[in-house]
Amino acid sequence: MVTSLAAAGQLQFKPKLGVFYMLAAISVLGSTDAIVKWSSGNIDPIQIGFSRFVVSLIMVLWLVGRSQPGFAALRTKRPLEHAARAFCAAVELTAFYYAISKIPLPTAMSVVAASPIFGTILGIVFLRERLRLGGWIAVFAGCAGMLLVVQPEEGANSLVGTIAVLISVFLWCFAQLFARRLSTTESNFSILFYYAIGGVIILGLATPFVWVNPTPLEWAGLLAVGVFGCVGQYFLILSLRYAPMSLLAPFEYSALVWASLYGFIFWGDVLGPIAIVGVAIIIAACLYITRTMEH
Repeated sequence: MVTSLAAAGQLQFKPKLGVFYMLAAISVLGSTDAIVKWSSGNIDPIQIGFSRFVVSLIMVLWLVGRSQPGFAALRTKRPLEHAARAFCAAVELTAFYYAISKIPLPTAMSVVAASPIFGTILGIVFLRERLRLGGWIAVFAGCAGMLLVVQPEEGANSLVGTIAVLISVFLWCFAQLFARRLSTTESNFSILFYYAIGGVIILGLATPFVWVNPTPLEWAGLLAVGVFGCVGQYFLILSLRYAPMSLLAPFEYSALVWASLYGFIFWGDVLGPIAIVGVAIIIAACLYITRTMEH
């Protein structure tokens, strides 16, 4: 299955399969975020991100070597788009890791909940995905809900952390857009490889300035971040191959479940009433957008 999917170079409209892979990706990445927040107590977000990309690169090279097409699967005629996605992903990842080191995990993920709104807009602008008038009204309602989430009453006591997560959301949407565009011609392994090696190069330039020697337990955490991150990205790429961003966007809200669960269990963090109202508005808006999308 892995070999055949990796070799595929075209989009397919299989919405149920796309949703399945999106939910799987979010669950795995949600676990990654919890480990990152724990690790960030002693390790700089840049070092965490660099470690994640290194482990992901090793895993991708191992998988490629075992696949049927082998390293031929890494050939590409779109290096600039791969580089652009890698840059967006590296900066986005670092910004998000920094954000969750400063603000509660549920709060950060509530801000991230706005990403499907931006993703829907980008899908319309760059991928020519269509939205009806009612959908546009829902987009504006979702933006209003985001303002309720961003307000500082909810315990986001670091303005810098809130700004960082907003930057992360914006760049995440662009990284998703590039992944969707690349899926039209590139193999899954190719997308993963250039994502990983780009992150290694970009964050590798900064890591020596923030490096600290991890404890054995922290090394295990960094390894887990890399493994989970790679698996999550692979599932994410599969989801984008089988369904458009506008359809998948609402299912990204399942990240709130994982963030709330981990945040409460390990740090006692909970969402306040105003943020919950904002999240509810955003979710309702995206569910309406999903129903009104024209494929």
